[in-house]
Amino acid sequence: MRPHRPRRPVSSSRRAQRGQVITEYVIVAGILAVMLFATFPGADRSVVALLIKAFRDAWSTYSYTLSYPL
Repeated sequence: MRPHRPRRPVSSSRRAQRGQVITEYVIVAGILAVMLFATFPGADRSVVALLIKAFRDAWSTYSYTLSYPL
């Protein structure tokens, strides 16, 4: 059995770095979410709406092709 080692306290600089990383992550994730769901001038749909439309079109083409008899 190994002897018990006392835990070293986390320094305040590591705690501050951890908080900075979380803040940066939240900012970047928020910017990405706005870019994906917002419509831009001159565009009638958002990126997510265009992606959903592309999947629907692909599925309708695929299901139409499957409906043909062999």
